[in-house]
Amino acid sequence: MTQTEGQLIWKVVDSLLPGDICMETIKLSKEQPPVIKMGEMLDSEKIEILKKSNVRYLWVKIPPAIPPVIESQKIDKIKEDIKDIFKTAGEKMTINKKNIENLSQEIVNNVVKNFSDKISLIFLIQENDEEYTYVHEVHVGIISSLVAMEMGLKISDIARLTFSAIIHDVGKIMVPKDILYAPRRLTQNEFEVVKRHVEFGERICKLSKVEDEFVLSGVKDHHEKLDGTGYLRGLKSDNISLPARIIAIADIYDALISNRSYKAPWSPYKAISELIRMASMGKLDKKVLSAFISILGLYPIGTTVLLNSSEKAVVVANTKDHITQPVVRLQDGSVVDISKEKNLRVIQVLD
Repeated sequence: MTQTEGQLIWKVVDSLLPGDICMETIKLSKEQPPVIKMGEMLDSEKIEILKKSNVRYLWVKIPPAIPPVIESQKIDKIKEDIKDIFKTAGEKMTINKKNIENLSQEIVNNVVKNFSDKISLIFLIQENDEEYTYVHEVHVGIISSLVAMEMGLKISDIARLTFSAIIHDVGKIMVPKDILYAPRRLTQNEFEVVKRHVEFGERICKLSKVEDEFVLSGVKDHHEKLDGTGYLRGLKSDNISLPARIIAIADIYDALISNRSYKAPWSPYKAISELIRMASMGKLDKKVLSAFISILGLYPIGTTVLLNSSEKAVVVANTKDHITQPVVRLQDGSVVDISKEKNLRVIQVLD
């Protein structure tokens, strides 16, 4: 794991803890020197300065306790490869199957190699809305692959699922950019255009001789909901394939925690809570969500929590099958695996 490795999180300043790394340069005015510089590790004094300066939110990096499933440099490289694939798709209306198979296999190989009882994930932060499209494909591919592993799918099927996941939004290349990247809430008519990206994606796949229904279903049906309220076809329950169900959850989670021009990112814990709410309403597959939470934990990396010992802590890793007992970093810098501590538990989320 490199020195710069870590999960970037948009956090409420009141929930920051010593050991978090500031990923913004904070200046109170153009004339004054920075009060906090990008890359500085925060301590109690610097956090207090931020509070007194009325800084409410801050991008911070949370150094993980264990190496991530896929390092950020590899994620960035895959993102650039996907950008090239989408660019070609925009020019020729086709995708290169072999290139996508290779990228899918690279993700699966890393997931299989690093899949264990302790899981750490790194999510990149996109620089703009266009970059989000490519970063999002990688994130959804990684999450989908991990969920499929947890659910016990065959490796060959995980590769097919990952293929589908990393191109699930390829149809967006046919959506006008002034609509796709509009820095505001879309009108109903504009949203109807955006919704057709699933149809466009299926068309591009078929023009590229991608005929595997397992793959196609993830591309065309990842916005369907079990109760029939999704789009485009309004499918219900058993008519929605497993790939589409898995990609749907990964897609919603990453969209919620991402920064967009028209919305601030949600905290990972708030995003998990929303997925649980949607599953309870019959919109998402509860078995898939259970596997998802087993991987990310109920308290994802970066979540600030209060322990029954009255100590504040930040989650730095999760233990599968112990979704309420994460690995945390205490304010003194020590790392504790709550799943191995009989008398320690999380009693409140502070984000």
